[in-house]
Amino acid sequence: MTDYLPLDDQIRVLFDAVRHPKGRPYTLQEVSERIDVSLATISQMRSGRIKNPQLHTLRELCRFFDVPLHYFETRTIEACYAISQTNQPPIPPVAHEIAVHAARLSPAAQQDVLVLIRWVQAAEAQQRRDPGLSPLPHLEAFDGQG
Repeated sequence: MTDYLPLDDQIRVLFDAVRHPKGRPYTLQEVSERIDVSLATISQMRSGRIKNPQLHTLRELCRFFDVPLHYFETRTIEACYAISQTNQPPIPPVAHEIAVHAARLSPAAQQDVLVLIRWVQAAEAQQRRDPGLSPLPHLEAFDGQG
């Protein structure tokens, strides 16, 4: 017998790794509304109550999350993430640079950076809702000397 990763772990990774175009995780309801699988079934799979779903259900999830069917043959969380990220848009270089710099900060400073990012996201969302608002100022590059 092959030791595949439990289905509930595989489903959790899909919801964590494959993001909505707005950058947030998909909700169970959003997935259910876009595929031919009930909300209850997806919920039961994610919670571990359904361990052996129908092939049709797996195919629908694969189609939605844009992963191959062999995703459900993974044995590790790392393999799940590797497969689920294959068809995702590449991370822009500036976002990668932000992550590299943030990784070198203390945990408290990382939280501060996250607060700043969320503040900018909220300001951009407000700007989209009310285009009459002044745009965010563009900050000058900081060279570390000053």
